[in-house]
Amino acid sequence: MIKLFLSHSTQDGDLVRVLQRALGDLGLDVRIDSRQLHGGNPLESTIKQAIEDATAYAVLISPPALQSQWVGKELRHALKVQKARGKGKFPVIPLCLDGARLGAFTSFFDEEPLWVPVRSAGGIEQALHPILIAMGERLPTDLTSSPQPKAEPLAELILEVTDVGFSDPEPDENGPTGIRRTSARARLIYEPATSGWRSVHSNRSWRLIAPSGPIEAEDLRWYLEKYSVWPSDSYHDRADKIEKKLIAWGRRLYKAALPTEYTANVLHAWVQIGNCVGRRFSVLVDPPDPSGRRLRGAGTDHPRGRHPPAGPALEAATRR
Repeated sequence: MIKLFLSHSTQDGDLVRVLQRALGDLGLDVRIDSRQLHGGNPLESTIKQAIEDATAYAVLISPPALQSQWVGKELRHALKVQKARGKGKFPVIPLCLDGARLGAFTSFFDEEPLWVPVRSAGGIEQALHPILIAMGERLPTDLTSSPQPKAEPLAELILEVTDVGFSDPEPDENGPTGIRRTSARARLIYEPATSGWRSVHSNRSWRLIAPSGPIEAEDLRWYLEKYSVWPSDSYHDRADKIEKKLIAWGRRLYKAALPTEYTANVLHAWVQIGNCVGRRFSVLVDPPDPSGRRLRGAGTDHPRGRHPPAGPALEAATRR
């Protein structure tokens, strides 16, 4: 019988037990260890022996796992076993949960390994076949045929952004401050899921000025792109301060991106959608003027396309 040792953080224990049962149904003997150990404890001989007795090793990569010294020790020992036996005899398989990256574990490998994506929301079944391929138990062509799911109707809410540039310097009682924010012409469009139904446009376009400046945008970028991947204890204070501001930032962004006086008719149509269709919110951005000048027209002559917004605040708007 194939024996797989699966390392994980105790915080991911529920999902790992589901994965253990699913792989067990396929004939694998999956060993997991869910004990809570503290930093400084040596890697016990029983765990070392369990890894050595296995024919393959997998590690569930998640933010808690990246923080766990225990998971790191198990991975190092597994790679030591692999080096002694050979990669073909003892595969080491990273399972990246919900888009997590290898982070600090990358340095444990001689070369970047192939990894298997795993989704916590109903994604276990989809991960089983790639896991078996990585273990050498199935060929990539050994797919069971299944009917393709029928595409559900999709309604779209589109924030169309054109004329991207910068606002005039912000004034105060002493005159202009020199602070210029990302600015664009915006309008909101609702595209119904049913073919032939009329789209609904906002009553008129408006000048969208990013409600957050470069400092807030950089904090948000750091929180979403770095801290979420590597949530180190040394950065908790900065993360806590940002988390306390998220609701206020979100409300300001919502007010700027969807002002009621211009978008009420579109939002009214949007909330009338039934549960029988899917929904998607998109930001459609025309290319900015290369010089960075604020353009005065309602649009540009560039062809439409999905491009990164000009400026971090609008970039943040496209991600939420």
